[in-house]
Amino acid sequence: MTTHSQLLNVTGANLIAGRESRESSDRFTAFDPRTGDPGELAFPEATPAEVAQAADAAAEALDVLRAWPAARIAGLLRAIAAHLEDVGDALIHLADSETALGPERLAGERARTCAQLRAFASVVEDGWHHEAIIDHRDPQATPPRPDLRRMQTPIGPVAVFGASNFPLAFSVPGGDTASALAAGCPGVAKGHPSHPGTSELCARVILAAAEDVAAPSGVFSLVHGRGHEVGQSLVLAPQIRAVGFTGSYRAGRALFDLGAGRQDPIPVYAEMGSVNPVIVTRRALAARGEQIAEGFVASMTAGAGQFCTKPGIVFAPEGDEGLEFVGHVARLLRSAELGPMLNEAIWQGLGEQLAATAGIPGVETVVWGARGAQGFRIAPSLFKADAKAFVDHPQLRAEHFGPSALVVTVPDGALSDTISQLDGGLTATVHAEDDEADLADLRRLLEAKAGRLVWNGFPTGAAVTFAQHHGGPYPATTAPAHTSVGATAIRRFQRPIAYQDFPDSRLPAELRESNPLNIPRLVDGRWVDRQPPGTRKTESP
Repeated sequence: MTTHSQLLNVTGANLIAGRESRESSDRFTAFDPRTGDPGELAFPEATPAEVAQAADAAAEALDVLRAWPAARIAGLLRAIAAHLEDVGDALIHLADSETALGPERLAGERARTCAQLRAFASVVEDGWHHEAIIDHRDPQATPPRPDLRRMQTPIGPVAVFGASNFPLAFSVPGGDTASALAAGCPGVAKGHPSHPGTSELCARVILAAAEDVAAPSGVFSLVHGRGHEVGQSLVLAPQIRAVGFTGSYRAGRALFDLGAGRQDPIPVYAEMGSVNPVIVTRRALAARGEQIAEGFVASMTAGAGQFCTKPGIVFAPEGDEGLEFVGHVARLLRSAELGPMLNEAIWQGLGEQLAATAGIPGVETVVWGARGAQGFRIAPSLFKADAKAFVDHPQLRAEHFGPSALVVTVPDGALSDTISQLDGGLTATVHAEDDEADLADLRRLLEAKAGRLVWNGFPTGAAVTFAQHHGGPYPATTAPAHTSVGATAIRRFQRPIAYQDFPDSRLPAELRESNPLNIPRLVDGRWVDRQPPGTRKTESP
């Protein structure tokens, strides 16, 4: 049994099926975003051989997990959550030293991560994720119908790529790992090089939980890498059957192309960013313009603007109302703190992008995002442009990852034509009065542009529920039909399998006539939400 002190012993290692591994002499460190100073501990680049060993171990573990009952999978997920809590402030302090996100934000993120793990455990126990469907034989149908029964099954070992901006909720112990394990799939995670120590500590937590429930050692592995080679080796490993990724468009598209180019192509579920437009109507600004500005600034600057759902573009009406809104936002941003970015590459990239944006014809720099003298700090920025400049210059439609936003002033009657220039995104927000007419066309346009529409709110924060959809049309994601947040995120790491005319005794328990697992099922086109108490036959699953 792994002790608490062993969990906290981050040594700078790849963790391959429960064992430390350091085959390469190539090392890298994290950096403190507040100062720019390197961390004390060096981490090894995983070699192709280490990646292959992790993938092999995951493939071996898959056969074991397939035979596990739901309660055991749920037990693993709950054990991970418990260990994440048990390591206490040590995890928060380590993550803060590598990300500068602050103890309060990171404590909230851990709470979210643990709640997500426990929510998936409940989904697994409920059996909803099997999506069991039964169509009984019907010889009178045209054509005659055989007995068909379908359910979801684990797709196989999953590669998980940690995100820079969420070291817990979207990284090693985050939604992709939780989804994969809930589906019954072992995981191999590539820790993000911005927070390798946090990645290792979280991997040790997962391995300790696996030990608690006697899971095979290959159920989870961690490999480190700061360059592209480790990620490429992982996606190309023949045992890997799917990939979960949250990060930049460039990296996500490269992994997607790599997965599609394999001799046996695999799905790469990449979430690659979004500008998350906000539309404010004239009446909404007249009624509560200052309130909308306050909410927008709070959402835009949360986490130094490094949320994938950060609202980055506001479409405001041309005229006095729009100008007053810009003034409200500018005043709030000028008093905002100079926040650190997650790493030097993000900080450097944003600085170059801001300079390029400021030089575009028709763009007014309202608030300039000056860089700090120490670390990776940068102040919030605000730009303003008219609808013509927005249409004429595609660069204005690109995500600015950080505390930066653009207000586009739009003349009456030109909103639809202006918004139609947007690429696909994760979210779109409308601020309007409830009784405003002529918003149906706007809603339909936004439905084609985003995966989640927000009414009189702001998009930062994605609740972990059944109804959540954290995805959207390309280039926001590579798979707009799927979500990386919420219960249906599990579906990414499953594939359907159907059984035709099988004897009842040869069917998986999920599809047997007596419903021995007592799970919700779709039977002959109607949902049957389990068997009433006392009516289910006694049958071993």
